[in-house]
Amino acid sequence: MRKRKRCLLLAAVCLLCIGGCAGKDVQEPEGGFIIGVVTKSRNSEYWMSVNAGMEKAAKEMNVKTVILSPDTETDKKIQKKMIRDLLKMKVDALAVSPIDSNDNQDYYLQAQELEIPVYSYDTPIADVEVPYIGIDNEKVGYELAKVLAEEMGHKGNIAIIAGSREQTSHEKRIAGFEKYMEQEPDMHIEVEKSGYSNLRVSEQEMAEIQSNYPDLDGIMTTSAVTALGLAEATKGSGIAIASVDDQEDAIRAVEEGRITVLGAQSGYDIGYETVKYIVNDKKGVKQDREKILVTQILTRENVEDYQNLKK
Repeated sequence: MRKRKRCLLLAAVCLLCIGGCAGKDVQEPEGGFIIGVVTKSRNSEYWMSVNAGMEKAAKEMNVKTVILSPDTETDKKIQKKMIRDLLKMKVDALAVSPIDSNDNQDYYLQAQELEIPVYSYDTPIADVEVPYIGIDNEKVGYELAKVLAEEMGHKGNIAIIAGSREQTSHEKRIAGFEKYMEQEPDMHIEVEKSGYSNLRVSEQEMAEIQSNYPDLDGIMTTSAVTALGLAEATKGSGIAIASVDDQEDAIRAVEEGRITVLGAQSGYDIGYETVKYIVNDKKGVKQDREKILVTQILTRENVEDYQNLKK
């Protein structure tokens, strides 16, 4: 059976970046220090930004990356197969953003046997100890809650519509949010729903939620893609929305008042800093086990300044 190439995620000079679906062969790169990367999906602006940051760092630091991506953040088995494919290639390092933070021991032990160091980025791995590059998700959840409470006048009812609770990034954002809300006696979390990683909430789904909880004043969601769907579904309702991720369509929604507060987690910076961290590790540079990146909390009042700084 002839080999079939995986579909390219992004192309760059001096960079091998392969993405695609399970069941296809991976072409083995030639020479140089090679970082195998597995993302959680490839169908959002956020993950394209992560890949772009990795490309930039790899080019600057004269290394190669092989990037594999499941179609969606629910493709846990496919992600595991991609990890095994990279280990078969005997890459020099492995960076994973896990779909399930608590199911990583099998490939971690295999990587140890092959003397391939493992790193987590964007989302921490919970069941084994590896370096982590990303934001402080619990702190971001706490800060989002604080600003949302101010915007809502410290009173009202809230729904939490989150991504997969199997991912510590979503779990910790919720934990931080709930921790702050303990000090708000006139604010109440009416309902929690999960499983919306990289999925837009449809108008029908939101209508059902509003039918069951007609007195909602605010929504906290852990993914900007989900927040954009919520903003569309709740248009004109006056419901305040808090979310996370730094992507242009979400930032525009903040500018237009469709998203009330946004934790700007830069996918580009996470991608860039992940490659930089791994290269420094290879060189023997002393580093903390966690590389925590800054997150800006954006509202309509400061989003223009943030955009100007990015230019």
